[in-house]
Amino acid sequence: MNAVKNVVSFEDVAISYVRGVHAVSNVSFSLGEREVVFLLGPNGGGKSTILKAIVGLVRPERGVVRVFGQDVRRFKEWWRIGYLPQNAVSYFERMPISVGEFLHASKVVERGFEPEEALELVGVENPSRILGQSINGLSGGNFQKILLAASLINRPELLLLDEPTVYLDQGGVVALIGLLGRLRDEWGLSAIIATHDIAALSTVASRVICVNRGALFDGDISDLVGSEQLCNIYGFHVYLVRHGH
Repeated sequence: MNAVKNVVSFEDVAISYVRGVHAVSNVSFSLGEREVVFLLGPNGGGKSTILKAIVGLVRPERGVVRVFGQDVRRFKEWWRIGYLPQNAVSYFERMPISVGEFLHASKVVERGFEPEEALELVGVENPSRILGQSINGLSGGNFQKILLAASLINRPELLLLDEPTVYLDQGGVVALIGLLGRLRDEWGLSAIIATHDIAALSTVASRVICVNRGALFDGDISDLVGSEQLCNIYGFHVYLVRHGH
């Protein structure tokens, strides 16, 4: 039997936006099938850069990024990846486009959902009611749900979410985590979620990769909580507050 390939792998990756200044350096990790991993770290620590490298928006100056076993520079099947970038609301807030038009434009494969189905998937109530609404007239929380629906509309095998809890209330965060667990079980979805929402992570994460320009920790969150590594990652003492549900 052939070994299952990693969904994502980084092999000693370094990336720079300015020559001689690394945004991330010496990053190595892999993501398996049906695995949900959280990227934890301070603003500017490289979380978004790692996700951008996976979708080919930035190129390593050293090392190799692979998706589904292929060098990302040769990868073509982008429908297999759903991506919600950080501050995505600002990209579309001035676009004169309806919710339905936006979701139709996001759908690229036959097996994808219809816009109304994608909205139902992410918990939008009465989705047919908002399909004709302009996306720039939505509240922040609803807009975030529309962007999540767009990232899922092609039934991806890998989902990349960059600070997805922005604009979501506590109920929305709990619903998001529940959705990810269901899609992992039903679709075999793998996911990488970049965040600095430590409070949420302390209740839902299993594996955490901590980055601050380099990969400083890769393991179970229970091994990270209370350790000096959080201080090293953030540069100051951090305390985790666990929330029961």
